[in-house]
Amino acid sequence: MTGLIFVAPAVIFMVLFVAYPIWEAIRLSFVAVDAFTGAERFVGLRNYAEILNAPKLWPVLTNTAVWTFWSLIGQFGLGLLAALAINRNMPGMGAIRSILLLPYVVPVIALALFWRWMLDGSFGIVAVSLQHLGLLVPDQSPLASPEGATWSVILANIWRGFPFVMISYWAALQSIPPEQYEAAQVDGATSWQQFRFVTLPNLWTVTKILFVLRFIWTITFFDIIWLVSKGGPAGATEHWPIWIYQETMGFFRFGYGSALAVTLGVMILVAIALYGLVLRVASGGRP
Repeated sequence: MTGLIFVAPAVIFMVLFVAYPIWEAIRLSFVAVDAFTGAERFVGLRNYAEILNAPKLWPVLTNTAVWTFWSLIGQFGLGLLAALAINRNMPGMGAIRSILLLPYVVPVIALALFWRWMLDGSFGIVAVSLQHLGLLVPDQSPLASPEGATWSVILANIWRGFPFVMISYWAALQSIPPEQYEAAQVDGATSWQQFRFVTLPNLWTVTKILFVLRFIWTITFFDIIWLVSKGGPAGATEHWPIWIYQETMGFFRFGYGSALAVTLGVMILVAIALYGLVLRVASGGRP
């Protein structure tokens, strides 16, 4: 009984705030809800069939894949470089670490306003610089073109997310025994060989876990795209969470929005299962 009493708060929390919302989303995905009366009508798989027949399905899938892929590439690449930089014992490194962590701790609304200001076609530092280079016409913002808006929100997300990767890699770097580098130096290994055969293998475990976390957080991240571009122009930056928001809060189609949310959840679970299978096969069947 003592054990059950200690576990009960966590179980109650999981049931109320995790299990019940998931069950309710699944249940709503099979009904049509009247936004004015709240009346529900069972429609079976019609909401899912509508998703498969939606004209925007493939464009949204493509936008989601591009957003997720390049965001992860940028966050892991920049995060690793930053971790290697702050791992050095140099004067002022504590202040540098604090500065590099700022994008992750700043509220998303402030970050989005900051990027919108930099991308403003009239006085934004990024937009004006691109205009001077001849890459944009006068008074044009990168957010006005599909390619510019796509890369703008991706870069904003990379800038916001890389500190989490950086601090995770830095913790892993701190745990690498110095004896491994000393042995490599005795064997005549160059700096690149030490990085390849000592540093990277020691980062592999944290990378596997970190990839799953960043993948889930990136593919479901809504705030920064909506606040910077609202999915535009012409749907160029509309990814799956924005589609869910528009259908649910814009058109009050709660059943259809729930079906979209459940579909996204299933796609994430399938992607993670495939990722685990690939890792298991690559490791020769070892867990």
